[in-house]
Amino acid sequence: MQTRTSSFKGRITKNYSEHNAQKYSEWVRAVNGTLGLLRSRPHDSSTYRVPTKLRATQPGVYTPQVVCIGPFHLTTPALRATEELKWRYMLAYIDRVVETDTKNIRNNELGGVHDEKSAQISALNKCCEVVSGLEQDARAWYAEDINLDKHQFVEMLLVDACFILELFYRCNVMTIKKFKEHHIPSTHEDQVQFESLAGNYTMVTSLTFDLMRLENQIPYFILQKLFDIMPSSKRLIFSGTQELSLRQHILCFFHHIPILRINVFELDSNIQDATYSHILDVLCKVCNLTSWALPLHLTYGTWGFKRCSTELIKAGFQIARRQRSDSMSIVDIQFDKGLILIPSIIIDKSTVSLLRNLIALEQTRSGGQIITSYVILMSTLIRTREDADIFERLGILQNPTKHPDLTGFFTSFCREVLSERFYFRDLCNEVENYEIPLWRWYRMKGYMSITWLRWKKSLKDLKRDYFGNTWSFIAFLTAFFVILLTLLQTFYTVRAYYPPYH
Repeated sequence: MQTRTSSFKGRITKNYSEHNAQKYSEWVRAVNGTLGLLRSRPHDSSTYRVPTKLRATQPGVYTPQVVCIGPFHLTTPALRATEELKWRYMLAYIDRVVETDTKNIRNNELGGVHDEKSAQISALNKCCEVVSGLEQDARAWYAEDINLDKHQFVEMLLVDACFILELFYRCNVMTIKKFKEHHIPSTHEDQVQFESLAGNYTMVTSLTFDLMRLENQIPYFILQKLFDIMPSSKRLIFSGTQELSLRQHILCFFHHIPILRINVFELDSNIQDATYSHILDVLCKVCNLTSWALPLHLTYGTWGFKRCSTELIKAGFQIARRQRSDSMSIVDIQFDKGLILIPSIIIDKSTVSLLRNLIALEQTRSGGQIITSYVILMSTLIRTREDADIFERLGILQNPTKHPDLTGFFTSFCREVLSERFYFRDLCNEVENYEIPLWRWYRMKGYMSITWLRWKKSLKDLKRDYFGNTWSFIAFLTAFFVILLTLLQTFYTVRAYYPPYH
């Protein structure tokens, strides 16, 4: 019999015999214990592993590269190098929590107990008590058994949560300076210290990518409880006396991600009052912000546009880049009287990583699949290189990293993805049912713009193939003059047979 690593599966595989009452009763107790695990676990667990088929498309996007958060990759050797960093950040966070326990420290001193480290120990006990009290809820939050005892599990949550909160604080000290009407409630020396520790751009970028991965999450309520312990005098302040909430800390930290560049202080009330499962869930809700109401019914009909962008423009439709306001997300696509407005999206590694993990999140839980619907919609608009060129020329697709395959960029997200709800059905039906008169100027303008784009592409190809370097240019001129002289020779040879008219 093979040894099972999961306690959930291990209990059900015990040998038993109906003729052996003792073994049979043990088996019944094992089954009852397994069912007890299911009873204690909520039906809608918040975090699953990425489905195997989805992971196979691009494994590196779903696997942490620098730091391990949570239990799924706890034993990965490559991630152990940052364990000391996590503990150091935890120490810094505990030191800043000390202020909340000054009353307890004074009582200990009056009772004759005095220790220079008693403040840190008291603060550490406070944090441990908070996490220990949520241990069962945190275990049930994961969709599989976590093979750690109580102390190991609580220690993991405590270290990871303190590390994340301290990382947010250090990085956001610099980020908050970019906004107007703010002040930092700390000394200049504290600011310099935090900036120097968080100034490694490469390291911070790698940590940002890892904190966006679905399998690298811990419960949001753990972060919130530990965040609430932070004394008010040590929190970041924005606009007078307004303190940054945990949600605002998260969005400030991810503000350099192109598709998350929004004003985190002026979000819609729906995102402010929402409940979150983890950090990635916060980013998901921000990316789902739209100026139109999401349909609540299931859709099994239209999946995307029937015509690509080139065909739509030829038919007289206009496609334009919608200006990104402070509260608009990439999915906020609108249609108005023949004009399709699409927010711009920057194609880089952060966009790929975030979109894939958001899609994986939607694939592993019930509810909205608006990001999945978005990539399906865009894949139907961009089917050929000509479509990609149009979107790039309009500024809808911005490709600073020179992604080699813009045509298949969105199509690659749709592989191994299942979706039961398409949120853009009404938009697609409205476009397909909209009739543009034959005499309309935009129909002629569409043909002219497509023709001009093709001419520009031909000239660009000609320049690349024949004018890329000096020798290619010389060869082109030589061939041109050879053809020209051949034509002239043919002309004069034929002309010699016909005398001129007088």
